[in-house]
Amino acid sequence: MNERATGFVRYLAYAMEIILLYVLGSTPGLLPEIFGAKPTLLLCVALTAAIFEREIPAMIIGIVCGVLIDLGHSNSIGLFTIGLAIICFIVGYAANNLVVAKFTTFLLYAFVTVGGLFMLYYLFGFVWAGVSDHWDYFMNHLLSRMVQTFLLSIPIYFLNRFIYHMLGTDE
Repeated sequence: MNERATGFVRYLAYAMEIILLYVLGSTPGLLPEIFGAKPTLLLCVALTAAIFEREIPAMIIGIVCGVLIDLGHSNSIGLFTIGLAIICFIVGYAANNLVVAKFTTFLLYAFVTVGGLFMLYYLFGFVWAGVSDHWDYFMNHLLSRMVQTFLLSIPIYFLNRFIYHMLGTDE
């Protein structure tokens, strides 16, 4: 296949992955809740796609995943959308121009991004909003969600690496 066709099929594979993981993560009873929380799988997809794609496609994938996270998994409006758009653009730029995109680099990006975005969500959605018992929510739900999201980003990384290498271009 030519470069344009492989790019289309690759982005179609990302779209199908986003739809599948959104349905999997937002359908009640499909994923078990471990310690009172489910992972945010779309955050993993956005980060792994950002490692392999250029800046603008990574940012678009980040925006799509962020909108779906904001609509389905959080009570924030725009926090994950704006955050993932900026982070995916930066990660896409860094992975293509500054550092070699390896698994260890991805783990660092994932750790910082998952921790940072969920801490912002906690600060703006609970602490700043004045929610009582916000510390209990953090300890009983959000911490588990952060750990699960980080750990599940590892198999999604290898899935997206497979997609990129099978349908990637020879740049």
